[in-house]
Amino acid sequence: MNWYPIPVEQLGAPPEPYEYAIRSGNTLYLAGQVALDSDGSIVGTTTRDQAFRIWQNISIVLDCAGSSINDIVKVTYYMQDIRELKEEIEVRKKVFAGRPFPVVTAIQAAALGLPGLKLEIDVTAEVQSA
Repeated sequence: MNWYPIPVEQLGAPPEPYEYAIRSGNTLYLAGQVALDSDGSIVGTTTRDQAFRIWQNISIVLDCAGSSINDIVKVTYYMQDIRELKEEIEVRKKVFAGRPFPVVTAIQAAALGLPGLKLEIDVTAEVQSA
């Protein structure tokens, strides 16, 4: 096996059977993150508020893997309502302030995993050699 999971204790157990992140070589693949706290409760009711929480969760996962926001190369958004993407863009500008922006794909999804979720974000990042 040329890949391995990254343990992420700070977020609690994933709500379904999956890993928060997998490292393969120098590439880190994160599972889609949603606005859940460590107890599994949704944080925020707006796209903007949920986006802030998701980026916090992403940062935690990246940190556990020895990576950071600076190392993100690709972002995929799954939006309940693509018209609310501008709210997430405002948050993304703050997250990546002073850094190069990664490539981005935004997709409208018919439904997300739990009622009340506005978006899900997954990222791919580069990790330094061990």
